[in-house]
Amino acid sequence: MSNSQLLQKLASRLPLGICVVDELYNIVYWNDFFSDRLSSVAGDKQEKNLLTLFPQAAKFLQKKINSVFVLNNASFSYWEHRPHVFDFSSSRPITGEETAMYQNIEFFPLDIEDNQVKTVCLIVQDVTELASYYQAQKSLSEQLEHEHASLSLLNRKLETAQNQLLQSEKMAAIGQLAAGVAHEINNPIGFVNSNLQSLQDYNNKLLKLLSFYQKLTKKIGSPPYFLLEQDMLKRQQFEFISSDLPDLINESIEGLERVAVIVKSLKSFSHVDSSDWQYANVIEGIENTLKIAANQIKYKAVIVRNYQEILPELYCQPMQLNQVFLNLLVNAAQAIEDKGEIKIDVSATDAEFYIVISDTGSGIAPQDMRKIFEPFYTTKPVGTGTGLGLSLSYSIVQKHKGEIKVASVLGEGTSFTVILPILSPESIS
Repeated sequence: MSNSQLLQKLASRLPLGICVVDELYNIVYWNDFFSDRLSSVAGDKQEKNLLTLFPQAAKFLQKKINSVFVLNNASFSYWEHRPHVFDFSSSRPITGEETAMYQNIEFFPLDIEDNQVKTVCLIVQDVTELASYYQAQKSLSEQLEHEHASLSLLNRKLETAQNQLLQSEKMAAIGQLAAGVAHEINNPIGFVNSNLQSLQDYNNKLLKLLSFYQKLTKKIGSPPYFLLEQDMLKRQQFEFISSDLPDLINESIEGLERVAVIVKSLKSFSHVDSSDWQYANVIEGIENTLKIAANQIKYKAVIVRNYQEILPELYCQPMQLNQVFLNLLVNAAQAIEDKGEIKIDVSATDAEFYIVISDTGSGIAPQDMRKIFEPFYTTKPVGTGTGLGLSLSYSIVQKHKGEIKVASVLGEGTSFTVILPILSPESIS
């Protein structure tokens, strides 16, 4: 067998498709890889024009072949961009399953005369196994990315839920502490208040008795005793003490009354026994919350109240709503740099409650508006805020089947509107 015959036999048996075409796209030569697969091609096996044999790919083939004829440079087609140029099948070695062949194709000039390309050779490589591997890897990677994204989202939800649970437990602990504090403090407050009332009564009687003795001394008319009395009264600052002592006792009684109000407000705010749904007075909840937050508000803002005269009780979780009011009021106070105003509007229709808390603070930047309800998002300095207040408030309002809206003008102030439907026990169960 001659070398030319050997080379021809080798080209015919190669596991690569070899096809040579002229300027009119007529097939000058093809090997067995091409001819054996033409049985699966819808066309005449005797047809020798490449574009006619593969009409669906004709436009693409013509463009690629022409570029080689014109530019005298090789051109390529990769399966990632054009997987099935020729309508060939590929058989998997292990399963024998027939699938569409993924192909890499190289177009290069073969015969060149006077710098003019006369024929173009197409080399077709079956890369189905490689493509299947990459596609499987890509599918697996996408699946892993999807699972990772799902796990990340789940972790964020779990973290949010955990923080909300911790906040709820914290509020419950505050409630239990408030109940204990109220029980422990109310008793001493009671007897101290009672003692002060008695002391006030005794003081009045003693002052009256001293006044009687002063009058009696004057009537006796003994200059030595009168001078001795005046000297003693002066040295003991009797005039100042007799005028100041009633005021001291009154102020002490008022102070005890204020302590009693604070303890009562803390107990009402926390509502240890109100984790369940119940009917509650919204105004009382707001006022109790104002007392709790008084220390953070009184130096920053004046409270302006605008309450509808007749309001129904709201079926809700009072402790949870008090947490919302506290978050909004504290945020409003923190937004005011020097001195400003916090306005609270409460109104209701037959179907909904409206609680609007507005401030004259610094406002919220437009780019921050869509993020303020996200967990852990905060514009406050490090150590000032956790970024959970508004997120928790949003969650509580949603639990009450309501909504919370915000409007803000940078440099002018912010307004939060809490809309709560008037629910019934049946609508919750």
